Amino acid sequence: MWRILKNVEFANSKECLIIKSKVLNVFRKYEQKKSVDESGGILLGYVYRNYTEIAKVTTPNRFDTHRLRFFIRSKVSAQAQINKAWIKTRGTLIYVGEWHTHSETNPKPSDVDKKMIMKSLKETKMEIDFLYLIIVGCNSTYWVGKQTMEELIELNGRSF
Repeated sequence: MWRILKNVEFANSKECLIIKSKVLNVFRKYEQKKSVDESGGILLGYVYRNYTEIAKVTTPNRFDTHRLRFFIRSKVSAQAQINKAWIKTRGTLIYVGEWHTHSETNPKPSDVDKKMIMKSLKETKMEIDFLYLIIVGCNSTYWVGKQTMEELIELNGRSF
């Protein structure tokens, strides 16, 4: 769990993820307040040899289903946005994961969250073999993990 004011880097000894400040601003806008439904979307980013950069996220739309304790994004709507980004950037901006909110200051993935990100990884055809999961908590706090076929690894963060 981290409080973030600027760009942030989440890392461990093998992984590095950079989240751009404009993405963090979107997360702040959708922080879940009392009695407000969860929000979420997809993560779009650039994958480089030594790190991944999240440059854009989608936001909830009328095709998504959301309530106080869950968010289910529309696959059709999300795929259209992925395709648009892919075409616009000639295949460099790609789908790299999912994000959603929790109404807590120390967010952690639920069992449903863990199953969802693994299912997404298994069912999605792409050039990468991982997906990121970001859970946006209250007061600019975040939980960030990287799902591989073997495990969901929590990453630690620092702002810069």
